[in-house]
Amino acid sequence: MVISVRQPATGQTARDLAEQTSENMTTAVVVALRERIVRLQAPGDNDRRRDELQALADRLAARFKEPYRSLDHGEWLYDEDGLPR
Repeated sequence: MVISVRQPATGQTARDLAEQTSENMTTAVVVALRERIVRLQAPGDNDRRRDELQALADRLAARFKEPYRSLDHGEWLYDEDGLPR
């Protein structure tokens, strides 16, 4: 199978990777693709991402003080007739 890379930057990235790993381009690309698939399919990876995002949301929420913390976003965005402000 032949893969055609139309973006010069992509080809350069593959060449850079091959040079840094002392592999030929085919091996470098295959290893990179396999490693990415493993990372995406790793069990618990979604749980870890969710936990990181929740921790970030909690840190950001702590910065908001009343009345902004409990204010309905609709009060900021829409007037009494429901039209955008």
